[in-house]
Amino acid sequence: MKKIPIIIDTDPGIDDFFCLALGLSYEDVFDLKAVTTMGGNNYTEVTTANAIDIVHLFKKEVPVAMGAESYLKEVFEEPVWQHHGHNGLADAQIPHCAGTPDPLRAWDKIAQVAEECAGELVLVTVAPLTNIALALQKYPQLPSQIRKIVMMGGSTEAGNITPYAEANIGHDAWAADIVFRSGIPVDMVGLNVTLKCPLPREIFDPISIKLDPVIRGTMQTMIDFRKGEPMHDAVAIASLIDEKILEFLPADVTVETENEERRGQTVVKENSGVNTRVAVKADLPRYYDVIAGMCH
Repeated sequence: MKKIPIIIDTDPGIDDFFCLALGLSYEDVFDLKAVTTMGGNNYTEVTTANAIDIVHLFKKEVPVAMGAESYLKEVFEEPVWQHHGHNGLADAQIPHCAGTPDPLRAWDKIAQVAEECAGELVLVTVAPLTNIALALQKYPQLPSQIRKIVMMGGSTEAGNITPYAEANIGHDAWAADIVFRSGIPVDMVGLNVTLKCPLPREIFDPISIKLDPVIRGTMQTMIDFRKGEPMHDAVAIASLIDEKILEFLPADVTVETENEERRGQTVVKENSGVNTRVAVKADLPRYYDVIAGMCH
């Protein structure tokens, strides 16, 4: 099977850790070209250091390119300690690596890799979409060079930072609007499906016995911190490992930017004539199989 060239755009982040773990572990599926970092769960300097440490923890050599230090039109709010811990990683202490970020910033790295991959690159976005929007603004040819975006973001139902907006979309609705209007095919994996994919210890522990003890212990700490709640970002990348995990419907998705109360809402209308697919159903046993596959 031909490997899928991917970039993971991320703001680690507890569920980002699980997404990166899948991207780094499934070497038979992915050719992980780069990790690009964004603020959101914490400041970009922190999420970048976390990403470098995570790559090192998995004993891989993948460039980590630092992204934007604010949203397109707004500065970052205070980090959400209660959801991700003070270090962004549930306060788990993973070995610190002395590595440094790639010389290129995230948007330039995305453009460089996209050109090298000649239309085959898949972007896995599990953070606010600022880096992707900046890349699209700077490199107008980019939409023709990216095969698709697999996005953890949005919802067909309620949000989680407001009644309407999910965090990755709502934190930078203007960036998300640019991405959905770009013409790049998008698989939108929203809260409507990820919330139905919990990862409690009673599921994780039996399937992870063969995992590196430090990695396993770190993941257990994170699961405990989240009380077995879903690792949203992992669901998105898992759909690339097993395409039958999620059921998608073709849809037209627009992002609300004008109405302040509803800003960041993803408005979904079924439409077979567009190139966006919205996840509507998850196969939980297949998802757990993918998590288990990382552990062998």
